Amino acid sequence: MLCHYSSHYFRGKIFDMLIQAGAAIPEEKWYTNLYTRGNTGCASMFIMLDEFRRTQSHRAGDTILCMVPESGRFNNVYMQLTVVEE
Repeated sequence: MLCHYSSHYFRGKIFDMLIQAGAAIPEEKWYTNLYTRGNTGCASMFIMLDEFRRTQSHRAGDTILCMVPESGRFNNVYMQLTVVEE
């Protein structure tokens, strides 16, 4: 789960909402670069995908769920990707 949240403030709120919805994903499966790159706005998912690809273990067939919660309009965007061989 690659998740861009604009501030640490929202992290716990996102986890709580997923738990309430019965859609919790274990914390050890989450990846974010907020603490190393900061809030990179609309480029966040592209930066995070590139960094994840270069630094995390993954193999063909793995599913990557990307989530961008947008706090200004209170909506969420999801993207599901499947890793393929290079």
